[in-house]
Amino acid sequence: MTFVRSSKVLRVFAVVVVVGIVAGGWVLYGLEKANDAGVQVSTIAPASAQVIDQSQITAAAKKAMPSVVAVASTKIVTSRPFPRPFSDDPFFRRFFRDIPGQEREYEQHGLGSGVVVSEDGYILTNAHVIANADQIEVHLYDERVMNAEVVGSDEGSELAVLKIDAKDLAVLAMADSDRAEVGEIVLAIGSPFGLGNTVTMGIISAKGRTDLGIVGEASYEDFIQTDAAINPGNSGGALINLKGELVGINTAIATYTRGYQGVGFAIPTNLARRVMDSLVEHGELVRGWLGVRIKDITPELAEQFNLKNTKGVLVSYLEEESPAAHANLKVGDVILSVNGRELDTPGTLTAIIGTTQPDTEVALDVVSGGKEETRTVRIGKRPKTPTERAVGLPDVDGDVEILPGIWASDLSAELRDSMDLPQNARAIVITRTDEAKMQSRMPLQAGDLIVAVNQSKVASVQQAHKIVNASKRDTVLLLVQRGRHSIFTTVKK
Repeated sequence: MTFVRSSKVLRVFAVVVVVGIVAGGWVLYGLEKANDAGVQVSTIAPASAQVIDQSQITAAAKKAMPSVVAVASTKIVTSRPFPRPFSDDPFFRRFFRDIPGQEREYEQHGLGSGVVVSEDGYILTNAHVIANADQIEVHLYDERVMNAEVVGSDEGSELAVLKIDAKDLAVLAMADSDRAEVGEIVLAIGSPFGLGNTVTMGIISAKGRTDLGIVGEASYEDFIQTDAAINPGNSGGALINLKGELVGINTAIATYTRGYQGVGFAIPTNLARRVMDSLVEHGELVRGWLGVRIKDITPELAEQFNLKNTKGVLVSYLEEESPAAHANLKVGDVILSVNGRELDTPGTLTAIIGTTQPDTEVALDVVSGGKEETRTVRIGKRPKTPTERAVGLPDVDGDVEILPGIWASDLSAELRDSMDLPQNARAIVITRTDEAKMQSRMPLQAGDLIVAVNQSKVASVQQAHKIVNASKRDTVLLLVQRGRHSIFTTVKK
């Protein structure tokens, strides 16, 4: 029996050897034929997979942890959960001091995280961590507990700066977040669920996440996305690289369960630094101003403007006497980058400019008139936005259908007065639309002004008609003004 098994093993081994020789011969034959045909075949072994250095991870965590704190907030809330008859009557209050429904005050507690950014006690955290707090305590790494004051808070950027009375604190150095790369390993440090000094690991999943609606309208969003676990209590904590440097401030998660699902967002340090400097110096974020309105570049717009691709953002409106106007920017120009930072969405430009200190010079790479050039712009201080006046459009006779489903009229004196437009305003006004016929990327409506057609300014319906009829493309490019907002849109003929 033993002999039979040995014979089988020998036969199997012999077959394997023969197969290997034949296969090897075919491979050599194939390589020889390939070389004869002039084809270069690489026989270099694939590079070995990158090995994660465990000591580098632990060293980064040890370096950063003393600079990450827990932030405990307390606010007094007045509650009246169960209103009852006569609870407001002074007569009944004399006998029933604890009538259900009587106003009561109680403490509401919140917990987040923060990062020490100076030896003398400045701490960076999220605005929502300390919002409306009556008392704030900071729990340091060495277990000291200190009261903190709010230096400044800005809901638009979701950042706040606190100050504690301390010296010689461990400070977390800030990395250049623009140099962080997708796929880079990062650590999140904070106090999730009150568990201080918790470290989780992941990678940078994406950069430049904007228009997420995380911090509401008129906000500055330019998030780093990470899959490092971020949970309630991590807000305001540190996202660090493997050098132990601060890359971002952990802020929010995308979730259907109110818990971690692998998608977290952190405010990059370059944005956080600009906001922090303004909060420390002014107590508020002094917003920078360029004086343009911008929009994404769609394939249709790229075709209309003869652009090679859809990179950058399109200038759709220019404020008079603005920094952009002084730098000779024009409506229809494409802004590609700011100080070398490429722009993928309008939100990126808004975040960069809005958090840049006024009087700072920035370099804009733009495409103007088909030529790429660099413009130096001195950022201004954002003015207060005036209240927009509602437009009421009177009845208009003799309007003309200039495009399918879009009727327009010249600007008469009556229309100028009703729309509160200056006498020198040059445009035509949309009087009515038919949504069933109109094929526009932007929902147009009565009262919208058409300022230009195919990049040519128009002051009459006749001008607009002539430009539309002369166009050989299937779509027409309109520059539309609605209130104080201007935007480019394409409409099918």
